[in-house]
This record gives sequence, C-alpha cells and structure tokens, in this order.
Amino acid sequence: MFACLLAPNSHAFSARAQWLDANHLRLKLPTGFITNISQLQFSLADTSQTVRGNGVATLPLVANDNGYVTLDTSAISRADLEYLLTRPLKVFITDRNQNVLDSTAIQYAGVLDQNFYYDDSDLGGHCDTARCTLKLWAPTAQNVRVLLFKDSTTPLQQAEIFNSQREQQGVWALSLPANRKNYFYLYEVELYQPFIDSMQTSLVTDPYSQSLSLNATRSQLIDINSPESKPSGWESLAKPPFGALQSAVIYELHVRDFSAKDPSVDPQYRGTYLAFTQDSNGTRHLKDLAQAGLTHLHLMPFNDFGTVNEIKSKWDEIKLGPTFDLPTPQELTAAIRDTDSYNWGYDPVHYSAPDGSYAVDGDGVNRVKEARSMIQAINRMGLRTVQDVVYNHTYAHELENQSVFDRIVPMYYYRVDENGVAYTTSCCADTASEHRMMEKLMIDSVLSWAKNYKIDGFRFDLMSFHSRATILKIRDQLRTLTLNKDGVDGSKIIIYGEGWTFGSFYNAHPDEAMTHENSFGTGVGFFNDRLRDAARGGTTSSGEKSDQGFATGLFFDFNQEPANRNTPIDLASQRGKLLHLGDVIKVGLAGNLRDLSFRDHLGNTITGYSLKFRNDPVAHASVAQETINYVSAHDGYGLWDAIQAKAPFNTSGRTPASATPEDRQRMQQLLLALPLLGQGIPFIEAGSDLLRSKNGDQDSYNSGDFFNHLDWTGQGNDWGLALPPAWKNSADWPFWEPRLRSPDIRANRKLIQQTENYFLALLRLRHSSKLFNLNTPAEISAKLRFIDNDRAPEPGLIAMLLQGADESLLVFFNASRDGRIFNHDILKRNWNLHPLLNEKIDPVLSDVSLNSALGSIRLPGRSTVVLQMTGPGSNRK
Repeated sequence: MFACLLAPNSHAFSARAQWLDANHLRLKLPTGFITNISQLQFSLADTSQTVRGNGVATLPLVANDNGYVTLDTSAISRADLEYLLTRPLKVFITDRNQNVLDSTAIQYAGVLDQNFYYDDSDLGGHCDTARCTLKLWAPTAQNVRVLLFKDSTTPLQQAEIFNSQREQQGVWALSLPANRKNYFYLYEVELYQPFIDSMQTSLVTDPYSQSLSLNATRSQLIDINSPESKPSGWESLAKPPFGALQSAVIYELHVRDFSAKDPSVDPQYRGTYLAFTQDSNGTRHLKDLAQAGLTHLHLMPFNDFGTVNEIKSKWDEIKLGPTFDLPTPQELTAAIRDTDSYNWGYDPVHYSAPDGSYAVDGDGVNRVKEARSMIQAINRMGLRTVQDVVYNHTYAHELENQSVFDRIVPMYYYRVDENGVAYTTSCCADTASEHRMMEKLMIDSVLSWAKNYKIDGFRFDLMSFHSRATILKIRDQLRTLTLNKDGVDGSKIIIYGEGWTFGSFYNAHPDEAMTHENSFGTGVGFFNDRLRDAARGGTTSSGEKSDQGFATGLFFDFNQEPANRNTPIDLASQRGKLLHLGDVIKVGLAGNLRDLSFRDHLGNTITGYSLKFRNDPVAHASVAQETINYVSAHDGYGLWDAIQAKAPFNTSGRTPASATPEDRQRMQQLLLALPLLGQGIPFIEAGSDLLRSKNGDQDSYNSGDFFNHLDWTGQGNDWGLALPPAWKNSADWPFWEPRLRSPDIRANRKLIQQTENYFLALLRLRHSSKLFNLNTPAEISAKLRFIDNDRAPEPGLIAMLLQGADESLLVFFNASRDGRIFNHDILKRNWNLHPLLNEKIDPVLSDVSLNSALGSIRLPGRSTVVLQMTGPGSNRK
C-alpha cells in the first residue's frame, strides 16, 4: 500500500514534516515549490524498501498556507501507524512522473502524544522482593534488548542479553528474577536515526535511572526501598517544624562549596554528601542559622550531571605556593577547569539519580544512600531541603556523548524548529515538556525526589521554559502526597523558580509559559529581580556592575564611575531615580502583590502592577508566598563583589576618596535586611552573611574550588586574592584589578563577624513576629502601610509600619551615608528599639534618638532601625 521511493542522501539532516496527529501531517515546502503545488504529489515511503504491500502512498492535500501544506493521513490504520513509526520513513515530493524532487524526515511528537501516551508509573528499572522489572518507552524502536552486568566493570562481551517485549503504547518490558537486584544494565535500541539517515543500534542508559555506575555509563537495577539504600533512621526521620509556606527563609548552597576546603571535615568527606553528616565548621554554622530562624537549605543541582568526572583519581587540582600574584590562580584554574572536581551542575544527564561526583562511593546504590544521608543530616540540623532541578535542557542531545533521549526516541524530547533542529535558548538543547511523555518524565522525577528522598521544596531552573499547566500539574501532584500514604506531607512542599520572559517556549507561547506575568494565583514562587536590582543597582550583567541603587550609594554617595551605564550624572536626576527605586522596593516589601494599592512618591495611589520598572510591571503575585525576595543568588556577582563594584572608589572630591570597608559592610547589612524584613519568602545566597567574595567573578560555574571557596570560620572572605577568571571576565580586569589590589577596601575579621551576628539577629527578628509572615492582600493591606517623613517622601528612606493585635513594628531603612531625622505623629506612641536588633548587634544603633514628645527619631546613616510596641492597643491607627 506504500510506494518505496528512494531519496538522495547528500543533503544535510532536516525534518521539515510534522506528523501532528493520526489524521494530519504538516510539511514545510522547500523554497521555490510554493507556486507549483498543482504539479506535485506527496507520499510517505519507507526508504529501506521493506514496507508491507504495494502501491503509492499518496497523501491528499487538505491545506496550503504560505509555504506549508497539510496532508491527510487518516487512511492509515492504527496497526499500520504503529508499524510505520518504526521504519526509516520519509515524506517525498514527486512530480507527476514520480521523479523525486525532495524528501525530508518526520517529526513525530504530535502523533506520538495522541496515540502512544503511557500513563502508568512503572517506567524504568525497579526491584522488589519478588522480581525486577524494566520498562522503556520507545515507540519508534524496531527492537529493544537489555544487556545485564553483574557489576559496573563487567566487560561488555560478558553481558547477559535479554529480549524485551513490545507492549501497549510503545513500551518495551522485561521481567527478571529478584536476584538480579543491584545488577547494572543498558538498553540496546534499534531504530531509524534521522540524524544520520540510517538504521542504528545504540547502547543507552535508562532515562528513568535511579542509580548509576561511575560516570553514568550504566544504569543500575535497585530496590529504592531496600535497607542498603537508606541510612539508619531514615524511615523515622522527623521533619523540622514548619508553618505556612510564606514563613520559609531559604539559604542557597552548592554541595561542594559547603565542605571542599573546610579543614574541620574529614578529608575523605570533603566536597561530598557525607560532609553534611560531620561535626564541622559548616554544620555548626548551618545549625546556628536554623536556630535563629532559617527554615530551608536550597541545594544547587545534585542529580546526575555531565561535567565532572566521577572517578576522583582523575581529578586535577591547582597547587599554589605560599605567595602568588593576582593572575596566577585563574591561570592555573584555566588549565584544569574541565578536568577538576568542580561545576555548578546545571548540565543534567539523568534527572532522577543523584550525581556520583558528590558521593564518597559513587558506583551504584551507595550514591543513593549517601544523598539520603545528606538530607537526613540537614533535617536533623533543623532545616528542610530544597532541590534545584533543571528540566529545561540536557547536557547532550542527538548523537553526542552522554546523549540519552535522542538515542531512544529521536527529536521527541526536545523542542525543535520547523527543520527538526533543537532550540538551544537555555544554553543546550531545550527539552519540550509540552510533549506529554517529557512532561510525564518531569512529573515522575519530581515525585520520585519528593517521596524517595523526602525533598521539601523544588526550585525550577528557567521555569518559563515550561508551561503554566505543567507546573500546576506538578504542584497538584505534590499536594496529594501524605505522611500516611507516601511518607511525606505534600502540603508543606514549596515550589519556586525563574520566570524570565525569554526562551523557545515563551517565544512560541507567551501566554502559556510559566512566567511572572502568568503566575498569578498559582501559589508558586518567583524570584523578585525588581527588588534585587532596585536595592543593588544595575542588573546582574557585567555591563551594569558599577551602577548604584538604593542601598549602594545612589545620589547620597555617587561613585562617578565611568563604567556606569544606567546612572544619570546629575544629582537631581539621581534623586528622582532613587525615589522611584524606593517605590519599587516598597512593593517588594509588601509581598510584590499585583493588586495591592499604595501611594507612590508622587502622591498617586497606584497598584504594584501599574508601577513600572524598566517599562515592565513591577508586581505579579496574588499572595506573598508567590514572591521570592532576594538581593543575590549564584548567578551574577555575589553581594560583596557587587558592592565592591558600586561603592565609591578613588572618587574625585570625596573624603576619603574610596568608601571604607565599614561603609561597604553597612551597605551589605542594609541589603540583607530588605528581603528578611519584608513580606514574601527571603532567599539568601550562602556566604552573604560572611561577606563572601569570588574576586569579581561574574559566573563561577566552572571556576573551581579556589574562586568558589566558602570560609565558615569568618577568618577572611577571599577578596583581593586573584583576578577573576579570564574566560568570563578578562574584559573587566582593568576595572577590577585596582580594586582587588587596594588595601583600603578589604574587610577584616571583625567586619565579617559583625555581619554574621547581624544576619543572625535579622533571622531571629523575622522569626519572632507573625507580622513578617503576612500572605493575602487583605492581611497585608490591613496590617502594613508605608509612612512618609512629615508626610513628604524622602529619597533613600523607607518607613514601614506593621500593626498586629498585640504588637506593632516600625521599620526604617535609611540608605543615606549620613544620619537623618524622621518626623511623624506615629512616633508619639510608646515605641522602643527592638531588643533583637539593638546597639549590641549593630553599634551605630546607639545613635538612635527617639523623642516621643516631638514625634521624631534620629536614624543613623546606612542603617535598619526597628521599633517595637507591644500590648493591647498597639495596633491603633
């Protein structure tokens, strides 16, 4: 019934045909074919010339639209469809004499989603006490066999080989005796590979792998519930107390940064999951934070990723002498950066298995047990765990080394263009979670981490690369989890991510992408870059590194830096900009609520949505838990380095010419106070409480242990040790080098310790009052308002009044370099400096002078002042 038309194979790979569903196939015509539609015939053909039956499979034309034609495939039966999808099938364009004019491969996502979706939860390799089962979704494969290995080093030639059986919906299945538990395996998949226009037999790991050999060369059959996969006490693990979702306070940390250079950790455990189980400088620091009020530890990706060799004996490391010049560390790091132990891990290969580079023993099920040990230890510190997940791309695709998906169902798991080429707007090949089986894999993976590893929250990298519908499915699935049924309470699991408006999915479906704009009412949190940039100045871009913001000297301490890009030179314009930034920050402090009304600095009553920042609405949240307030994260410059770029340095006419270390430390304190004393969920980058520096490295994802060092003791912060790595920062060396060499802007141990104590005090203060955990617009509008000095706004000054039944708080953020007087009738009440944030914590607060008779207060320069009034009646207007 189908003709066999041979096409020339000299052209480059293309897949311009999209089989949309069982009835329709859409084809992009080559240039020049548009005007000759009436002269053309369209056919499906198996280029191996082995199809069943005879005759030409002419596909009727049902639509012609500006270079695209839609063809009718409804005559193809389900049985023939299933057969054809496994063949080296192409669409051919011929003339009336059957001369081949063009041919192209076919994208199958639409027809696969319609006809081969598999909804059971048993994909992958699993063992229990009765048997081991393997199931792989591979609807376009002609054959799938399983190669079984007793251990990870058994030679390929000694593998046991089993034929799997094709079952419903394109799933290949195999059942084995339970004594094959902990064996390793590979799938041998035979299919038509359009990238090389040929049949191919590939050995490939399981995309649902739960455990792996070193470097993920083989998957492992494990019983995820067996005692050998769990640390002692895992089943009885008690979660730290946690209230409403908006009460979360999050601290972002990289697994290796935590302990790689911590001398208090046993050397064999440094940089690993098990370091979290040790009594060390790092664990003691985290316990202190938890006792003060931190609730969640956000761990950067620790699922299997492709950029660190898991065989530790092959790692290179830099060796520095007792003295070295600024360029030396980055030169040494450059030589080994692809063969050392370090990467952030945003390079996923297998989504549902822990990475082996963080395990003491990463070969097999031990990596599972060690990852669980880490989570158990974190919980026992008093912290819940958030996992950073990266479902928007994979490290490799097509036939590249470490590619998995395209060796099983080519082109299906990725978002491809009209020629079948994967989009790479993430960095690598963008996955297509709008395709049902990719979405299913994503949901199944999240549920596996939640249930099998007791993960308490998920941060989605580039969440806007997924649809709102997909994220809400994940949210709803997580909410069904219960302690009795699943061992976890899904109602306590938090979800947040990046909602930036870019990328291949957003470009095609802006109204469906899970962006800030489309997040309203979901209960899902989004990073508030408006507050971040208003508070710091500029953006995370190196081009705006010196532009000042609310807390870094704009107007009051202008840096006159030639590198500025978005800072007006005249002070009058700076004053206006600072007043506007104050409005942006106020919206953030109130939870970044879309519909909440407030009075801006011009006296207009507006909403968070109507206020604009860089021509876009400031606020999109429906409730405060949808806002993640932060001033730094792993991307871009860390907080101390950002301040080092923005604070005045050798500024003409200033005395002293450069802002002192004390000035800079006070900027950092002010920046930390903004997210921690506002509504919404505060998010803090690890080490911000210790003035951590990466020496001006704007993107340290592959900069090794040296540039990512984290000193939990507070002895130093690493500023001034090196030039930032050339591969990301060489253009900025003329800017950074004089600052890095200057002895006048370095923080000493006293300033680091002061910042740590201040941060702990902010945590205790936030934890002490429910007024920092308001959520709904009704709560916030009833209990929070901003007041102006003598009813007139001042630049760089925010006064926030919080009023509860038994307590009221008045919070001042003064960004001026100097002290200032604030007058308001509200100050005529019985206010006191809050005991959790007083002169013992911040010595300058001894300069606070409150005159209740006059209704005035003197605020020190660059300070956060919190007044408290307790008892009945403290909430009167």
